[in-house]
Amino acid sequence: MLTFKRRALWLLCPMLATLAMAAPVRAADYPERPVKIVSVTSAGTGIDDYTRLLAKYLSDKLGQSFVVENRPGGNMVVATDYVSKAAPDGYTLLLSGSGAMAANPFLFRKLPYDPMKDFAPVARLSVLPVAVIVPGNSPYRSTADLIAAARAKPGKLNFATSSTGYRVIITAFNEAAKIDTVSVPYKAANAMMTDVMGGVVDYACVEVSAVIPHVQSGKLRALAISGPSRLPQLKDVPTISELGLERYPLNTWVGLFAPAGTPQAIVDKLTRLAMQFTATPEAMAHYQARGSAAYAADGAELRRNIVADQLGWKQMITLAGIQPE
Repeated sequence: MLTFKRRALWLLCPMLATLAMAAPVRAADYPERPVKIVSVTSAGTGIDDYTRLLAKYLSDKLGQSFVVENRPGGNMVVATDYVSKAAPDGYTLLLSGSGAMAANPFLFRKLPYDPMKDFAPVARLSVLPVAVIVPGNSPYRSTADLIAAARAKPGKLNFATSSTGYRVIITAFNEAAKIDTVSVPYKAANAMMTDVMGGVVDYACVEVSAVIPHVQSGKLRALAISGPSRLPQLKDVPTISELGLERYPLNTWVGLFAPAGTPQAIVDKLTRLAMQFTATPEAMAHYQARGSAAYAADGAELRRNIVADQLGWKQMITLAGIQPE
């Protein structure tokens, strides 16, 4: 038999637990222990370097360690799925991109996460432009030259891709340019770049950070770049938008996410700091070195961005004839 005091305590415990759960989260108290930022790429990549800069900034501002954990693989599925199932307490975050959130739903039949339901968008941080490139000795000195040649010989020119994502991006470019060219798939980006520089293929679309040194050395020529504006490193190269060839999905971006259900006070605090980070000298130096650019936006705008991008990716994946895996 329970005594009166023990019975009263036993009845009170669920009430106390309910009140504790209902208590408002104090953003001022967060974080009280180390925070993990999961990266979709391996160590040493440009996105990983960027993640570590962000982690250091947050550590310095909040007085707790923000530790980067790399979980590459599966077209960003491994890391993204892991964070989607983490506790929604602000202590496991994700640095991921448009591929994981906008493209993967249409590239996989059974994606283990739902970009719209499983995450609380924190902030969009940067845009990673791509460049339309040709060999350094190519006769095509502009996109107009490339498009004219492709239209004169439908189905004769070829383009190189090292991933499904870039194949979709080139499909978007081709659709806007109204040209018909042939895909040459590569398993490794390095082998693809070697063949582009050697003139084995006619053109390709590659992230700008990978081509800047080769453009500067003359081994490659950049005809156009995606993104909101020209880059200082390639100031003579026009944007695809300038040329009237802008289509989804030609921009790729990086954003910070938390698991769905993370207290809004914590998300808001992280949003404010993440957006401040994009304007720091450290972040700006990274943009300059990697050919990327600040693309700051809060979680609400990032969510709208994902919805719009999903429509574009779906359309272009269908146009490219890519079947979900």
